[in-house]
Amino acid sequence: MEAKIVSIKGFKAVGIPYFGNNSNGEIATLWEAFNKNYKDIKQKSKSMLFYGICDCGMDSEGRFQYTACASVDSFLDVPEGMVTKVVPEGRHLVYTYRGAIKDLGEFYTNIFTKLLPASGYEIEYRPQLELYDERFISNGEFDIYIPIK
Repeated sequence: MEAKIVSIKGFKAVGIPYFGNNSNGEIATLWEAFNKNYKDIKQKSKSMLFYGICDCGMDSEGRFQYTACASVDSFLDVPEGMVTKVVPEGRHLVYTYRGAIKDLGEFYTNIFTKLLPASGYEIEYRPQLELYDERFISNGEFDIYIPIK
C-alpha cells in the first residue's frame, strides 16, 4: 500500500474524548455519542468533515487518548462535555483505509510494523488523525494521517 505525503495547516477542533484500549468497541460508542451531539457545535469549519484525533502513543497498558471531533473556526460556545483540541501543522504520511471497522486494528498494526519502517520516514510525536469525509458516508473509506519529521 502506497502512502502519500501531505502537509496540513494547523486547525482547531471540538469533540468528545475517550481514554482506554477500545477492548469493547468503546470508540464506536464514542462516535455514536458524538453524532448525536454534533448539532450542538456552533463554530464548525465545514460540515461533514470529522476527525478522530489520537494525541499520544499507547501507555504501558495499551491505552490511548482519542477524540471524536469536528474542526471549528473558534472555541466560542463549546458544548458541555466536549473538549477543545489544537492540531499543529506538519507533514504526514496518509494511508486510505478501505475495509471493515473490525479490521482497523490490524491495518494500524501493519502501518506501524511494516509500512512506516519501510517508508524511510520517522514518526514525529504530534497527533495522529483519522479524517472522515463524504467518502466514509458513501463507502466506508477514510484517511489515516501519521505525523512524520
